[in-house]
Parts: sequence; structure tokens; C-alpha cells
Amino acid sequence: MTTLDLRGAAALMKVNPRTVEAMARDGRLPAAKIGRAYVLMERDVLAFIERQISTQTAARGEGKPTGGARRGGAEHRAEAYPLR
Repeated sequence: MTTLDLRGAAALMKVNPRTVEAMARDGRLPAAKIGRAYVLMERDVLAFIERQISTQTAARGEGKPTGGARRGGAEHRAEAYPLR
């Protein structure tokens, strides 16, 4: 059983430690505050990542936006200004 602090979980998730802290505070990520420090189980962090991958992959397959793509990108600008 491996535990992680905010920095360790952030490194695993490739995000800022403040993002992990916010996720722990609002309950999106299971964590316990022991004294002044948050402690997370590595298996919980990996399970969260796996759920995100599954959810976002399924949404892409259904053509739903996943939050990563922006509207009005280069493909939209190219349509607005066709080459002559």
C-alpha cells in the first residue's frame, strides 16, 4: 500500500499540486488530511486517472465535447477565409 502527498499525486497526474489539493478538498479525489498534510492512496489516484480516461474516450466516441477542444480554432478560421 503506497501513499502519496500532494506533490507525488500531482506528479502522477501531471498537474499542479494546487489542482490536486482543490480536488481533495471538494471530494473529487479521495484523500485524508492528517495534521497539515493531505495523504492520498496511490491506487485511488490511479483509479481516478483510469475513470477520466474511460469517460473522456467514450465521450470522444460519441462526438461529445470533452473540454479539451476549443471552438473557433484554426479549422474554423480557415472556413471563414478560404484561399482564392
